[in-house]
Order: sequence, then C-alpha cells, then structure tokens
Amino acid sequence: MKLLLARSPIVQCCRVLAIALTVFLFVVGSFPAAGKAFPGVMHWLAHFATYAVIAFAYGMGWQKQPAMLVAGFVAALGAIHEYSEIFTHGHTFEIADVLVNSIGAVVGVAFERVVVSAT
Repeated sequence: MKLLLARSPIVQCCRVLAIALTVFLFVVGSFPAAGKAFPGVMHWLAHFATYAVIAFAYGMGWQKQPAMLVAGFVAALGAIHEYSEIFTHGHTFEIADVLVNSIGAVVGVAFERVVVSAT
C-alpha cells in the first residue's frame, strides 16, 4: 500500500477536513431540528454517509494508523455524538444510530484504504 507523506498538503488538508467535519457534525447535530431533517430510512442513510465521509477523511489524514483503529475512533465519535443528543435534543440514546454510524465508519476507512492502495 502506498502512503502519502505525513507532511504532504493532501494529508494535511484531510486532517483539517476530518476535524472540521467532526466539529460541524457536533454543532449542527446539537439543533433539535437536525434529527428530523431526514425521516425514515433516509435518517439511517444520512448517518451512514456522514460517518463514511468522516472516516474517509480521518483515514486519509492518518494513513499510518491501523484501519480498525481509525474506524473505531470514528465509531466512538458516533457514539459520543448520540450520547450528546440526550442533552441537546432530550431524546434517548439510539443504539441503531450508533450501529449505523459504526458501519459507515468501517466502510469509509475501507474505501479510503482501497483508494490509497490503488494510487
């Protein structure tokens, strides 16, 4: 697998993007209306896509870390985000959302590793 150098502009941009996406997610996710933006199955697709994109960015930014460590970190962010919604939305902890977030994180990092190894 080819790795981009840690000091390369692409890696640095991905690190900034990963952190910015995480902050953006927590800020936007703190609004009660955010949970109602995507009803039904679209809710889970939004969770999956969001965490896949975030995991892809973290994977690109920290390529030397094991894929499962990156995916686990992003999945943990998803669980923390769900927990924080108890206080910002006043609703219960949703295990299904945590599972979908975790699956998105694994798929995002796996896709990142495939893309990087193909370059």
